[in-house]
Amino acid sequence: MAARQDRIIAFCCQHSAWRAAARATQEGLSLSAPVPVQLIPVPCSGRVSMELILAALEKGAQGVMVLGCHPGACHHLYGSERARERVAAVQQRLQAASLEPERVVFATLGPDSAADLARILADFETSIMAPRSIHHGSPSPANGRK
Repeated sequence: MAARQDRIIAFCCQHSAWRAAARATQEGLSLSAPVPVQLIPVPCSGRVSMELILAALEKGAQGVMVLGCHPGACHHLYGSERARERVAAVQQRLQAASLEPERVVFATLGPDSAADLARILADFETSIMAPRSIHHGSPSPANGRK
């Protein structure tokens, strides 16, 4: 996994978000403006470990998304719930380290949710690119500031 500072990493469940991405491409929807998005298919969002999320940030990703199935629609039954819990745990660790927990998010999608995927990506890009105030903001794990 090659992460760069100007990139968002999105781990996509192959049964939902990855199919939504393929559909978005077919429909001509933009999935990577203004920040490039690296979509990485995974067998299940529940397979994305905390270590993998943190590694993406350590390698310089601006943000990390874990995109899974809707509740009750997981091909592997509880993968989305596991992924949601892991993302929350990573966010808590980032917060405890005075880093920006909003740089890691979890979202659910159906395989036909191309427009929703484009919106979710655009909203995430906007949120991580927004300037932070000194009081509210904190050093970004993605840009190496301490």
